[in-house]
Amino acid sequence: MGDLLEFNYETKESLKEYESLFRNLLISTKKILGIKKNLSLSVNYIDKDKSKEINKQYRQKEYVGDVISFPINDEFGIYDQLDFKEIGDIFITFSEAQNKAKNYNHTIVEEMAWLFVHGLLHILGFDHETNEQDAKEMFKLTDDILKSENIKYIMSF
Repeated sequence: MGDLLEFNYETKESLKEYESLFRNLLISTKKILGIKKNLSLSVNYIDKDKSKEINKQYRQKEYVGDVISFPINDEFGIYDQLDFKEIGDIFITFSEAQNKAKNYNHTIVEEMAWLFVHGLLHILGFDHETNEQDAKEMFKLTDDILKSENIKYIMSF
């Protein structure tokens, strides 16, 4: 079967060029994390209005997010019985990616790669908002994954 990476377009931009990049990043992520099971997830490209709506409805936040992710909770262990695991949905706002790339002096490819990996790690259970140690672990993993695909991303804060 292999991994299933579904792309949904709710924006005017044609972003097909990122599909192979995201597939490669998924493979690298699995290798670095030692994940053997086939994974299934969706990447949804959305506009600012949809991002703000999702953020408000599900996260009680009043801003446009660059990447929003929703993991699937498998509390009953259904996916342990199958040869694949559905892990969740990633929503990327391309216009915000463009803004961040410009503000942080990154290429749009670097920014899109970072957003995908960030969202992917969230739906795999990593969280940078709980404590400093978890944040360090998540951002180091992000760096390792991006480097494995020869993507240089310098955090600028």
